[in-house]
Amino acid sequence: MDKIVVFKVFYNPIEANIVKSRLIDAGIQCFLSDEHTITLNPLYTQALGGVKLHLFQRDAAMAGSILEETIPAIEESGEGDGEYVCPNCGSHHVGYVQATKKRFSILTMFVSILFMVTRLM
Repeated sequence: MDKIVVFKVFYNPIEANIVKSRLIDAGIQCFLSDEHTITLNPLYTQALGGVKLHLFQRDAAMAGSILEETIPAIEESGEGDGEYVCPNCGSHHVGYVQATKKRFSILTMFVSILFMVTRLM
């Protein structure tokens, strides 16, 4: 019977779930403990020792190598400014989603102030 070990400890349940999903996608069976308790009350993080990622001892070396891999997200062009490239297909038509783009303008500021003034009345 294979031994189950604590492979890694996280203080953020979201980060723990991202790593868990990456390992499951690679075919490594794993699970988290203390995740729900820390999600409900983050002050218990220190008392419980964080969210623990468990897996079989035989998969520990492979999991470590998978987590060390980095996916190149930016390909350097000749001018020195980066261009985003899809790691799966190599497409150069990749960009940030709408919410992360800078959308500040004078019109946005004016409309925001207008709504604030009408709300105060």
